[in-house]
Amino acid sequence: MKHGDYKLPGGRDLSTITFEDIRWQYGVFHCNSTGAGRDKKYFPWRGAKTKLGEIEEHDWCQLAEAVIEQAGETDLLKQLIQWCTEHNFTGDSAAEIRKEALQLHTSRIFDNPQWVGYLPFNKRYRPEVWDAANIVFVRMECCPEPGTVTQEQIDRSYMGQIACPHCGRWNTFTILGNRSGPAPISGPIPRSDCERDAKHLISGKDADADDADSPWEEDDDD
Repeated sequence: MKHGDYKLPGGRDLSTITFEDIRWQYGVFHCNSTGAGRDKKYFPWRGAKTKLGEIEEHDWCQLAEAVIEQAGETDLLKQLIQWCTEHNFTGDSAAEIRKEALQLHTSRIFDNPQWVGYLPFNKRYRPEVWDAANIVFVRMECCPEPGTVTQEQIDRSYMGQIACPHCGRWNTFTILGNRSGPAPISGPIPRSDCERDAKHLISGKDADADDADSPWEEDDDD
């Protein structure tokens, strides 16, 4: 749908609509009816609650795509659909995946550093955002391999737990080091292939995996 052809009820033009105006707050369901007595028929109505009011689900999807097109973010939507497809663990249909991507897009999920997918998504599709992120290197209780999360995810930890960057489970963690924006890493650097790659991107040189002074090097037993 071309955004220039879309007009909202009440005469409001699409060019004045923002992502916050149409952000999907929650789903709405109404059971409507027509007729009376034996001729009475019921039919469902599904929609989205937004700042603009309740919008029928199909109309909301069209409106969201129009606003995304108007903002020049069609490619970003395609990337988000691809991401949702690859993480479709519940076997949702293509239509449901697209609707989920539209919901995430209008909520600007990729700009929220508290999102568990913030680092992997932006490293893959928007490396300039990843470069500017406040990255914390952690070792989770559930998975031994060091991983990366954002400082914002650490700040919103609950009872000392965050979502594991490997398996997604909430668990306790140990901070190994951090990097604020493009600055060098502070603290010890985990000695693993993925973290050597991360340090190379951050500092411009490879980590020395054979450093005898590394806290990740275990002493040999005599």
